[in-house]
Amino acid sequence: MLNHFKNFKKYAFRLELLQEYNIPNERKHFIKFLKTKIYTPSTNSEWIKLIKSANKRKAKISRVHVIELPLSDYLKFEIRYYKINKNAGEQVFLLNKDKFKKIKPNIKSDFWLFDDEIVLKMKYDKQGRFLGYKEIKRDIQKYIDLKNKLLKIAKKK
Repeated sequence: MLNHFKNFKKYAFRLELLQEYNIPNERKHFIKFLKTKIYTPSTNSEWIKLIKSANKRKAKISRVHVIELPLSDYLKFEIRYYKINKNAGEQVFLLNKDKFKKIKPNIKSDFWLFDDEIVLKMKYDKQGRFLGYKEIKRDIQKYIDLKNKLLKIAKKK
């Protein structure tokens, strides 16, 4: 998957639908956040390098995270990282689940879309643990259309 981030030319777009992701290298920082409300920016340094690398080659990374209210503790934690990501150049948008449902999306899973050419359909278990992804190179117009709708709605805020 890392090659996709190093090789895209124009943009990488992410749709996030889960309210909590169970990421092993985040776990101790999330537990610390729950106890102290303090977060450690250095845990995201590889991602920040990818964002900056994309910016240098005039490529963009953006994401829309569909959220439910009230925010989960995990989302409160993650939103702090989004601030760091935004400072590095990533476009991050939060979209209320009700607005997401109004557009009647025909996609019900997280994905990455690269340059309108490749989709990585992400797989997670019920606890938010990453199980892998499926690479899709054909029939991706529905992903492109959803990305365009989401960015249009999200940017209106």
